[in-house]
Amino acid sequence: MNLIKVVLRRWPVVVVLTMLGGVGGFVYAQRVKLIYKAQAELEMSVRRPKVINNEAIFDDSPSQNEGVIFNTRFKKFQSPAMERLATQEYFKRYPEDDSSVGGPIGKFQLATLIADVGWYKDPSANIVNVYYFSEDPEFAAKLVNVLSYCAGLLMMQENQAMSDEAVKWLKTQLDDQREELEEVERQVSAIRDELQLDSLEQRKAAVGQALIAVSGEREILVSTLASRKTVLSFVRELKGTDPNLEILPAGLPKEEQLNELIAKWRDAYEELQLVARRYTKLHPEYKAAADKESRAKKRMEQFIELSAKAVQNEIDLLGKQLTQVDARILSLEREALDLEQQLVSGEQRLQRLERKKEAADNAYLSMLRRMEEARLSADENMAFTKVIRNAEVPRMPVNAGKMRILASGVFVGGGAGCALVILFSLLLGKIESVTDLKDLGLRILGTIPTYKKTDSRSELATIGLRDKFCHMIEIFAGINALVSSDKYAERTKVLLVNSAMPGEGKTVSACNLAISSAMNGSRTLLIDADLRRPQIAQVFAIGEEHPSLLEWLVDGDSHLGHRELVFNNVIENLDVITSRPLKEINPAELLGRGRLAELFEWARVHYDRVIIDSPPLGMVGDAQVLANSADAVIVVSRIGKTRRRSLKFALAKFDEIDAFVFGCIANDVPYSLSGMFKGAEGYGYTSGYGSYKPYGSA
Repeated sequence: MNLIKVVLRRWPVVVVLTMLGGVGGFVYAQRVKLIYKAQAELEMSVRRPKVINNEAIFDDSPSQNEGVIFNTRFKKFQSPAMERLATQEYFKRYPEDDSSVGGPIGKFQLATLIADVGWYKDPSANIVNVYYFSEDPEFAAKLVNVLSYCAGLLMMQENQAMSDEAVKWLKTQLDDQREELEEVERQVSAIRDELQLDSLEQRKAAVGQALIAVSGEREILVSTLASRKTVLSFVRELKGTDPNLEILPAGLPKEEQLNELIAKWRDAYEELQLVARRYTKLHPEYKAAADKESRAKKRMEQFIELSAKAVQNEIDLLGKQLTQVDARILSLEREALDLEQQLVSGEQRLQRLERKKEAADNAYLSMLRRMEEARLSADENMAFTKVIRNAEVPRMPVNAGKMRILASGVFVGGGAGCALVILFSLLLGKIESVTDLKDLGLRILGTIPTYKKTDSRSELATIGLRDKFCHMIEIFAGINALVSSDKYAERTKVLLVNSAMPGEGKTVSACNLAISSAMNGSRTLLIDADLRRPQIAQVFAIGEEHPSLLEWLVDGDSHLGHRELVFNNVIENLDVITSRPLKEINPAELLGRGRLAELFEWARVHYDRVIIDSPPLGMVGDAQVLANSADAVIVVSRIGKTRRRSLKFALAKFDEIDAFVFGCIANDVPYSLSGMFKGAEGYGYTSGYGSYKPYGSA
């Protein structure tokens, strides 16, 4: 939509360039000649004849070099050899065209035309298109068909030459390959005799069986040793203090004798218990029984000690046997590992030679097949191109007709006009619509239409004095109603009207806003603070005899008071303070003095509304100084003229001094079909408004 808006704003440029494009297309259409295109299609194949088991077949499997072969042969279609072959074939078919017998074309010219023939290969298939553009459709078809035939003929010749050369080279390579195969076979036989892999396999098997047997012996020793350690632990913990001990572990040395001693001690112990119930420890019977029990217990404990020593000896012997078995197992494992390494190394050497032999054998067979293939190719003169479709005499021209050329010219001209307008708009960077002002964050107070009935600035600035019901005065009446509302009245008593650059309508806006305010019944003072290029005196036809604001500021000792500066013969409720420029005075030196601030304070007390017309902020910095004494700033922007960069600069300057920018008046907005694209929302004016002719350069 933004691009459409830009184009519609400058539609005359687009229309002019569209007409120029149409004229150019019409002129070109009158001079263009009809061109015909003849086209044929070829199929290229990179298949090679193979000889396998004495049978010739064709291998259609894709090759890694297929693309390279295809591109190489495709390039040869445009070689000098092709030109010579096609020239000979053409005059062989059509001798009447030979200039040597009065024909219309010569060999040199034909060779030049052949070079202009186009060749195109389809990237997704092995299809080649042969085409030629000419004003003579019959000649184009004849030339394309001759080249299609010569493409196959050229490939046949290439195949013949390549196959002959390949056979010669393959014969020498075959002898070298046979010698290499025989040498590899001798090496395989020698390595088999050297390694004796069968003997190593037998030794490895014997060592493995011995290792299994010794491992079995070790397991038995380990089991026995664990059992004897259990017995030793039991014997060492065996005490004779438990008369109820009945179950003994198996494997105790002299188990029957131990059981007998335990039984005797238990009987003596029981007898002692019976005697202890009847007699005291001092009784002879008790002493005899206690002595008997003590001797039985001592014999039992001595026997247990001897049994523990015997079990310990057995454990020591079993430990020595286990150490010997472990050493033997380690020796067998090392021997087995050494044999395994010898076998692996030998097999690897043998496999390398076997693979080398297999590769030599395959290479030899491949060489045989390639030589047979080359012989078969040489015998058959096999061609790798086939004509799919011959060229027919074209009936319709390929270039555009006159109407298409004319339409293309109009389209190109219109496109160029749109592009030029868009580029021009981007380079200028101007405010093109009210929407652009809204995008800068400005409140749109009113949109002043393009006004063509008024020729001078003075007439436009005082239009409200002549026509109280014109559209412009209605717009300013709406703005005045907004600034006079209860919401903004306290913040808009002193208004500074400013613009970014000259010629944007700030003076016209200030005058009409002051007139509208006075007509609304507010005592209004309009001050021309543009001390460099004042215009209000000329607008209201105020003579030079009236005091000038600039002169009053220069003459600090002037006897004139504030009231003497006011001109009050315009309309009721409207007073004006005007100024005249002085070349020898720099206004910037006077604005900072307190006298101008005193004037504004006096006006604030004696008037309901004070409107200040200031110089453009984009040119000088006077407006910044004046804005410090104003309550609010109204910015005037002219659609199609105000530069976006200048307006943003002015707004930034006001923001630096914390000035209150109340809003923006959009000037010179067209209310027409294109006006819809300039942001003239809510208005339906289609006539009566136009651009006023600039007066001066304010």
